[in-house]
Amino acid sequence: MKYITPLLLILICFGCNKTNKVSDENVAYFGGEIINPSDEYVLLYHKDKLIDSLKLDENNRFLVKLKNHKNGLYKFYHNPEHQYINLEKGDSLLLRLNTLAFDESLFYSGKGAEKNNFYTDLYLTQQQYRDNSLYKDCKLDPEAFEARIDSVYTQRQLRNIEFFTQNPTLSEAYKNFVNNVITYTKYRCKETYENTFHERINDSISIPKEFFNYRENVNLNDSTLNYYVPYIRYAMQYINNKSYSECIQKSLKKNSKINTSLTYNKNKLKLIDSLIELPNVRDQLLRYTAYSYFRNNHTDIDKNNEFFKMFQVISHNSESKKEIANLHQGIKELQKGSFFSDKVYVQDSKYNKVAVNTLNSKRGKTIFYFWTSRQPGHKKLVTRKIKVLAKEFPNLNIIGISLDTDHKRWKRALRELEFPVSKQYRVADDESLSRDFALISINKLIITDQSGRIIDAFSNVYNTDLRDQLQ
Repeated sequence: MKYITPLLLILICFGCNKTNKVSDENVAYFGGEIINPSDEYVLLYHKDKLIDSLKLDENNRFLVKLKNHKNGLYKFYHNPEHQYINLEKGDSLLLRLNTLAFDESLFYSGKGAEKNNFYTDLYLTQQQYRDNSLYKDCKLDPEAFEARIDSVYTQRQLRNIEFFTQNPTLSEAYKNFVNNVITYTKYRCKETYENTFHERINDSISIPKEFFNYRENVNLNDSTLNYYVPYIRYAMQYINNKSYSECIQKSLKKNSKINTSLTYNKNKLKLIDSLIELPNVRDQLLRYTAYSYFRNNHTDIDKNNEFFKMFQVISHNSESKKEIANLHQGIKELQKGSFFSDKVYVQDSKYNKVAVNTLNSKRGKTIFYFWTSRQPGHKKLVTRKIKVLAKEFPNLNIIGISLDTDHKRWKRALRELEFPVSKQYRVADDESLSRDFALISINKLIITDQSGRIIDAFSNVYNTDLRDQLQ
């Protein structure tokens, strides 16, 4: 508690001022302390709209007074992590966390702490089950799995009831939210079971129809969960499984390639269009589907055109339509045997524009790899991997491209990189990632020959045949 006492004193002062008592009941405070911060800011969002960008002080603390705010679900980011909080008028919520164990160390104090600590505990419990037990349980037969999952979530519902009873002043909106978290997490586990069941191509048993009775209770247009990512992930898994089942019914051969087929992905677009009305959920599912399709399909331009045209008709979001149009165009321009356009640039450390088609080397092949300071774990792993390749292939020309558009942030990250063999640049803007590099996965590699001709623009740092490509 000694770490956040100064913040508590501030809040106590606000509370003790009688002239502010009435007005303070209509505001909320949000603050805290970040141990081992990975960024200078904490970003607070409501319905995916930025409410405030809170800079950490010299003690890695922050505090904001929210006036006329709306009660309900908020999300705070401290890159690269995020978590949800419930903020209601009169709350004075303080958090403390260590980025080395972001969710596990997260703890709240102040008014509103109990409900948020309860949610954090619920989130961790469910995450631990998914990580440690779910896929093992998915090997059970349908009846045994259903009994297991019912037992797990009955216990969680009982904990909900106990907590609600002990805290009678909790709002109905909060109680509905927590109940929904448990319900849709359970539903997602059952969708995961069906998904893994599909992979058992030679399995002699089938899932009984009664297993899916819960789908009658599903609301894919629950506005209270419109911006809650786990709910959106559940909806995506539901759409995936429904599309897969429909493809099987249409006599497509049951195998692992169904979910990369044009038929399966076009069917997903149709299902989203017919079942999802919430604009944010609809847009996210359409984008997920587009990225998933193009991740696995980047050589058949005719099929890609067909998928793209359908996406453009169904999507109602102008920004997403432009984003996917850029990605689609980038894939077409980065086919094997082509060259980078002379209009594709990156920036060097002195803000100079450098044409990518000038970065090839006469000594040997060139690889372009990608990283960002906002994903320090990935940056460390991919740098380690590329360093091994640099030693193994001494003539390899290595170009690192950072996704950071903040120049100062990128320069700081470069000093930590310690990779003198590579040449480092950054992208000029986010839009160029899709248009110029068709970046779908941050693990992507682009390989060119000595003349700059593209050998493979959709390789991956973890591909098993990577070394063969670099010979």
